[in-house]
Amino acid sequence: MADMTHTRLELCNMIRMEAEHTENTGFPLEVFPQTVQSVILDMARYENYKTEFIATAMISAVSAALGGTYRIRIKGEWQSNAALYIILVGRPGLGKTPPLEAAYRPIRKHDYVLFKAYEAELEAWKAAGENGKKPVLRRTVVSDFTPESLLLTHSNNPRSVVILVDEIMGMFNSANRYTNGQLIEQLLTAWSGGALDVTRVSSTIPVHIEQPCINIVGTTQTKRVHELLTKGFEDNGLLDRLLFVLPKSRKMSKWTDWDDGGEDRASLAAARWEQILGKVLALDYDTGEEERISHVLSMDKEAKEYFFSWWNRKVERINRIEDDAEVDSREMKHPAQVARLALLMQVLRYASGESHLQSVDMVSVKAAVRLNGYFEDSYHRIRSSVAEDMCEEPPKVLLSLLPDTFDTKTAIATGKEQQNVSERTVMNYLKELCRSGLLRKAKAGHYEKVIYDKSAKSNENDNEPPTRNCNG
Repeated sequence: MADMTHTRLELCNMIRMEAEHTENTGFPLEVFPQTVQSVILDMARYENYKTEFIATAMISAVSAALGGTYRIRIKGEWQSNAALYIILVGRPGLGKTPPLEAAYRPIRKHDYVLFKAYEAELEAWKAAGENGKKPVLRRTVVSDFTPESLLLTHSNNPRSVVILVDEIMGMFNSANRYTNGQLIEQLLTAWSGGALDVTRVSSTIPVHIEQPCINIVGTTQTKRVHELLTKGFEDNGLLDRLLFVLPKSRKMSKWTDWDDGGEDRASLAAARWEQILGKVLALDYDTGEEERISHVLSMDKEAKEYFFSWWNRKVERINRIEDDAEVDSREMKHPAQVARLALLMQVLRYASGESHLQSVDMVSVKAAVRLNGYFEDSYHRIRSSVAEDMCEEPPKVLLSLLPDTFDTKTAIATGKEQQNVSERTVMNYLKELCRSGLLRKAKAGHYEKVIYDKSAKSNENDNEPPTRNCNG
C-alpha cells in the first residue's frame, strides 16, 4: 500500500510540475523526495513562492536543523558537516523573504521553546539566590550580532548556529568595515572545518569551538549583488563558498483566490514541512550531547564510484590548463559542496520516510550534483549580469565587433574602422573589458572573450560549468 501511495504521489507531482512549467525554472525539483516535492508545489501555488527560493530555503533549514550531529566522509579522513552559505538573489518584490521565513518557521518555533525553558531556568536560579551555574540561552537563528557574540551563541548551542539576514550585503559590508574582517575570517575557517577561538574582554575564559557548524542564508537584490564581486569577497575566498539562487524569470505571480481550499492547502503544507523538519531536529549525536561525537556517513560503493568519476572528469580537464590564472578556484570547492548537499538530501529523504540513514546512496549523490549545477548556473548568470553592468557601452560595442579570440592588431584595426577611435582608446577599452570580466588576456597580445552561456543546463554525469574562457 505504501509503494502504491508513493507511486500515486510521484505521478501527481510530475503532472503538477508539467502544468506549472517547473522545468522552465531550471531548478531540479524532481531530485527532492516526493513528499517534499508536494509541499514545495503547494507552497508555490498557494503562497506564491518561487519554487527555487522555497526549495533552497528548505535545504538550508535542513542543514541548520541537522547541525553537527551527522557528517559525511568525502575521501579517506576528509569529513565535513553539511553547512551551506546561501544567498537568494532577485529584484525587489520577487518574494525572497517569505519563503525563507516559511522554511525556517519550525526552527524559530524550536528556538522559542528553548527561550521559554531558559526563562524558567533563569527565574529558578534567581530564586535560589543565584547559586550554581547561571543558565545560558540556547538558540539556532541569529540575525543581529558581533563576531564575539556569534561564537558565544555557538558555544551555548554547539549543534549549530545559522546566520539568517534579510538583506545580507549590509552584514557583509559591515563585517569588512568595522571588525577588520574578523567575522569573514571566522566564516572562512568554519566553512573549512577549522576550530574557532575567541577571548572575551569580560572573561578570562576563552570560547573554543572544535567543530563549528555555521550556516548562512540571506537575501539580496540584483542591484546589490555586484558588491560581492567588487569589495574583496572574491579575493578573500568567501565568494567561492557561496551558493546563489537567481530565478530565470523576474515575473511575480499574480494572487489568486483558489476555489480548491487554498488556505487549507497552504496550512497543511506548512504542517507537513514542520513534521519533516521536526524529524531532523530529533536526530542526536552518536554518544550523547556531552561528548558530541558526530555520526559519520560514508557513501556506499555505487555512490562513491559515481562521485569520484564525476570529480575526476573535472580533474582531467583542470590538469590540461597550462596557465595557473585560468584555474577556477571556485570549482575547487565543488567536491565539498556536492558532498554536503548529498548528505542533506539523504537526511531529507530519511525524514520524509523515503530512505535510510546508514550511508549516502547514489540517489542522493546524483541529486547533489544536479543541485550544484543549478547553483553554479545561477552564479554564472550573476557574473554575466555584473560584467555587463560594470562596463561602459563603447568598449562593449568594440567587443561585439570582434571574434571570440583575437590579437591586439585586429582590435586596433576594428576600432579604427568601425568606431573611428585611436589605438590608445582601443587599448583602454581592452583594459576595461578585462577589468569587468568580459575579456581575458590569453597571452601577450592575444585575448579571449569570456562567454557565459545563459542557457546552459547542468549535466548530472559531468556538471561542467557554463562555457567560459577564464576565471570570469
